[in-house]
Amino acid sequence: MKTKLVIASALSFGITLANPVLANDDQTLLKSFHDYGISKCDSFILENSKLKSNWNYFINKHAGGIDGPSTEVTITQIFGSKGDTVKTEDTYIQTAKKCFLRQTWTLTFPGSCSENIDGNAWYVSTKMPNKDYTTYKNAGGLELHAKEISMGNFKACVQEGSIRTSSSHG
Repeated sequence: MKTKLVIASALSFGITLANPVLANDDQTLLKSFHDYGISKCDSFILENSKLKSNWNYFINKHAGGIDGPSTEVTITQIFGSKGDTVKTEDTYIQTAKKCFLRQTWTLTFPGSCSENIDGNAWYVSTKMPNKDYTTYKNAGGLELHAKEISMGNFKACVQEGSIRTSSSHG
């Protein structure tokens, strides 16, 4: 099944760099993070935001955000091909002792959510009959917020999620 991510919002109040990259161009990615002040989280970045083929990435240091002993940088990644494009956002925070990551994604699938959300992997955790969204959880506790949209005869399922992880410097 083809996936593509919906561009939900534009990054603002920051410096943005657009750079097409090759599959194994780890040093280019790390240099971008180093230029924005994240220099102690290299292995964590490569583990979680490794570049894939046919990528573009946009890196942003939040103006007025966390600075000094802690630095916050967001990388927006767009990869794939026309009709099957993926967009994710990873926000890294480097503190004096650790590296933190909050990953967010938005996926859009053609068809209804009941056709596109695997009932064996996800269960409804919160029905919101007076809202457009339903919240699902999986066995690992990951939450997924989903809503159906219709445009003419076209129906789609928009799925959004996020996760936060951390690691020691390295």
